[in-house]
Amino acid sequence: MNPPVSLETAVACLLTGLVPLPGESIPVRDAAGRCPVHPCFAAIEVPSFDNSAMDGYAVRSADLKQLPARLRLVGISAAGVSDPGTVLTGTAIRIFTGAPLPPGADAVVMQEDVKPDPDGLHIQVLEPVAPWENVRFRGEDVAVGAQLVSAGVPLGPQHLAVLLASGMDRIEVHRAPRVVLIANGSELRPPGSSLAAGQIYESNTAMLASLIRRVGAVPVGVHCVADDLARLRNAIETAVGEADAVITVGGASAGDHDLVRTALSAAGGTLEFWRVDIKPGKPFLHGQLHGTPLFGLPGNPVSAFVTAVVLLLPALRRLQGTIDCRPPMDSATWLTAVDNPDSRRHFVRVVTDEGGRIRLSGQQASHRMASLAAADGLVDLAPNSHLEAGSTARVIRW
Repeated sequence: MNPPVSLETAVACLLTGLVPLPGESIPVRDAAGRCPVHPCFAAIEVPSFDNSAMDGYAVRSADLKQLPARLRLVGISAAGVSDPGTVLTGTAIRIFTGAPLPPGADAVVMQEDVKPDPDGLHIQVLEPVAPWENVRFRGEDVAVGAQLVSAGVPLGPQHLAVLLASGMDRIEVHRAPRVVLIANGSELRPPGSSLAAGQIYESNTAMLASLIRRVGAVPVGVHCVADDLARLRNAIETAVGEADAVITVGGASAGDHDLVRTALSAAGGTLEFWRVDIKPGKPFLHGQLHGTPLFGLPGNPVSAFVTAVVLLLPALRRLQGTIDCRPPMDSATWLTAVDNPDSRRHFVRVVTDEGGRIRLSGQQASHRMASLAAADGLVDLAPNSHLEAGSTARVIRW
């Protein structure tokens, strides 16, 4: 039996062996979380005209050399107004934020610095303005040809805003991976049914489906298969015909009832690696069948969760064309001392307090779901390590 591979070796094998899915054109409004196939460039300037940065009055700055300056109102420039008039010497135009700067004006006076005359036809300007003060210039935000988004970077709401503001209504993104989940175990029963002795409710697939959706993949099938080689093989072969990736849960270890590797081989698939030198989650496996990747996760819920976060989700990100496939991380300090006496690196569950400090969320055994439910992050503890309270940690989020 070959020794377990390191986490870094496993991740490298996953990411180098996966090819991003083909592109598809979708509305920009629906593209949040998706990865562009190509960089996108601006076809127009943003803003497309000089406009006011605030509510006030468009003026000629030269008219304000002596204050207070009395100016005659000759029009209004509001958003959507195409011809507000022209600012000539001794005149002003009422203007609102984002409205076009009228011809002849070279500055905007804030309305707080203006006192309207009782006649309603004139204003008294009480403070000076410099030329082009409070003016947003055409193209100062985005120039024609400027790169708006990069290929391989998941689109966030901020990206959608700049794409739409530049007039783009569709974008080519990598197709979202379709995933089939297969829970393996004769002891598994659906929640809501009655349990016989030795049976448990199946919960891993719902947990994993939720994680999968968070990275933009789409579960298209969820199945529960008993410990039967023929049935498991058939489930895997059927899933390969329906999905871009197949995820099995349970049956990945070395026991007599752990049949995923055998079923994959019987179906004509290949095993890329099996067992990763981490705790929990050692019996993770990766293979492929007819070009479709298969990810075999351990059945213990915490092991399934940890391997999903550090191995499965990066792989699904790569299928979507993501360049940086690492899970999100941030820094925190330990509220208490923590130890890892094991010879394997240990991904422990932690919870963060209001001050940004972390502590263990509870018992760390791989079957302990309560501590997983209480956790909001994972921390990678080095083998045979001890960390004092106040030590800095990198916290993996999901």
